[in-house]
Amino acid sequence: MHRRTKIICTIGPASSNEPCIRDLVKEGMNVARINFSHCGYDEALERIKILRGVRSSMGVPLAIMLDTKGPEVRMFGYAKPVELKKGEDIYVESTELAPDAVAPFPPEQRHFYTNLPRLNTLCQPGSRVLLQDGSIELEVTQIHNAAPGALSMRVMNDGVIKPRTHLAIPGAHYPIPFMSEKDKKDIRFAVENRFEYIALSFVRTAGDIAEVRELVRAADKDWPIKLIAKIEDKQALANLDDIIKDSDGIMVARGDLGIELPIEHLPNLQKTIVRRCYLAGKPVIVATQMLESMTENTYPTRAEVTDVANAVHEQTSAVMLSGETAQGAHPRRVVNMMGRIVDRTEAGIDYRTLARITHEYVARGEITNIIAYGVVNTAHDWNARAIAVVTASGIGARALSKFRPGVPIYAFTHLEALYHQLSLNWGVYPHLIENPENMRFSEVARRIMDVLKEKGALENGDRMVFMASSPFGKRLPTNTVRYEVAGDDSFHDET
Repeated sequence: MHRRTKIICTIGPASSNEPCIRDLVKEGMNVARINFSHCGYDEALERIKILRGVRSSMGVPLAIMLDTKGPEVRMFGYAKPVELKKGEDIYVESTELAPDAVAPFPPEQRHFYTNLPRLNTLCQPGSRVLLQDGSIELEVTQIHNAAPGALSMRVMNDGVIKPRTHLAIPGAHYPIPFMSEKDKKDIRFAVENRFEYIALSFVRTAGDIAEVRELVRAADKDWPIKLIAKIEDKQALANLDDIIKDSDGIMVARGDLGIELPIEHLPNLQKTIVRRCYLAGKPVIVATQMLESMTENTYPTRAEVTDVANAVHEQTSAVMLSGETAQGAHPRRVVNMMGRIVDRTEAGIDYRTLARITHEYVARGEITNIIAYGVVNTAHDWNARAIAVVTASGIGARALSKFRPGVPIYAFTHLEALYHQLSLNWGVYPHLIENPENMRFSEVARRIMDVLKEKGALENGDRMVFMASSPFGKRLPTNTVRYEVAGDDSFHDET
């Protein structure tokens, strides 16, 4: 119950049945991701129905996240996998035609198409081009400027390209829209079907996020869906601070990021992005290949275990499983392993010291941020068992999470959407409570302690620090801190 770092599981063919989803929840799944690069609407609706049924019957918070396909660059014009040999040359040209609209060339011609426009303007002789998620490297040998643009390239290592393989030109700014028509349709689908989160692929600027927010408002201005920006290329890194500010969270999408940039840069970039996010009070997710070998194997590599542990040490909000749970052979086992690594790593972190060294990141102009920092340190100094926050916006809970306390943050809200959304935030354990608008703080505090005692999270004699805005239901800035000892009706203080 007190695992601070959250676990995101991708739901796919291997896990889109009720028994498996129940198993994933039991092992610690906090967010269910549906990847719309590989999922149709009927399939998605069935998964949503199962997920909502499970979270309701089990009485747990579980956010559902739609991940957009984004502006993917593909190579096509061949019907079957093609083996490429080191030293041979291939020819790739831009086309506006859809992959199904072009007649495939015989493989021996080594002639291919790509949906990337103006290919000839994006590189020069000697530039690197990567295929098959970076496993095959090419070097540009000749630029062909005749419309619509083409390149001749030499293969630098043996490999096999699958149909519609990914093509990448590291460092290039692709002249394609941020959102395709499919993405727009998928985003509207997410709003209409009440997803809690949308993960946006290939965000490049804060303007991309603003564009999506307009689309969301047009679909339903009242649904409070949260937007996670995936950081996947050099342009996004250049605009990182603005993207963090304007998004509701960040995903370190290491798959494409490790292709668009030299792969040896990835560890330091991950550390930098995670730190900037959590100190800005935004949730951050580390994704891609975390326990990749467990897609088939029953046990991870030592390097994978260390990778997950390092992300936890860096204070990421969540770690994500992709193919491991979507199409792997052991979905439950892999989540169990992820949880075990997280639990053991968290046990070795000094959260009290960590909270104190974040003092310089207290936002001096934000009273909720200032009070949250004080609450965290008070809870540590008073040896409190937990912190409780009553919230209708999530701002207070997320402010507490920013300072990474060593005690659990119990967030109580009467809003179901927020209840599920807070399941992504580090160290926050959401609970539903009856609308407290007409209740006194002392009454709410007693009710919260009763709930926590029923769940075994609190015992008589345990100390708790409460944080809220009072009176309830007015959406005022945080203005109240209360100290309580469970089972002691005579003890309380208010400021």
